[in-house]
This record gives sequence, structure tokens and C-alpha cells, in this order.
Amino acid sequence: MSDINNIVLSGRLTADPQLHYVKKKNEQVPVCNFSIATEDKFGRTSFIPIIVWRNYGESVANYLEKGQEVIVSGSIYSRHDSKTGRTFIELHANEVKYGNKAGVSHDSI
Repeated sequence: MSDINNIVLSGRLTADPQLHYVKKKNEQVPVCNFSIATEDKFGRTSFIPIIVWRNYGESVANYLEKGQEVIVSGSIYSRHDSKTGRTFIELHANEVKYGNKAGVSHDSI
């Protein structure tokens, strides 16, 4: 049996997304980074870093903004920073559904 690494989160962007490019195999690959704040049933807030790769990352960077609601699905990855000794957990998104922008309620649509 193979392992399952799928996750779906909903929340709001904590800041505008950041688009940058990394070199992979002699090409510049777009990468979009943002984080979402998501609250559990006890009112505790978690801040989750999200990464969206390639053309989809460019598209996401053009449409999202701080405070916007999103539903993100993808896989969890960990990476270790050998300089600091810290391990980071990130969600590598394969789908981002856009929701209301900040200040827009469901009632006003």
C-alpha cells in the first residue's frame, strides 16, 4: 500500500503573494509563495506556508491578494535548513480556489 499525502485547507492570505524564479536544469522556473491563516474549531490560528510552481504559480500570483479567502489542495513537504538546523513544513499546492477578497462578504456578492 502506498502512503497518502493529500491535504485541503481553507483560510485567508496573510500577505500578497510573492513571485520569484529559480533556476532548474537551465531554465527559470516561476515559484509563487504565500501563507494562509486558518483557524481550528477551538479558535487557534495556524499560519501555513504555500508554494505554487510553474505557470500555475504565475497565474495565482496575478489573482490573489492579502486577506482573500482561498481553498488550497496539495501535498505536505518538509525541508531542512542545515545552516539553522530548523525543519520547515510547506504545502505544495496543485489547486487553489479563489474566494472573496478582503472586505467582501458572501452577502454582498
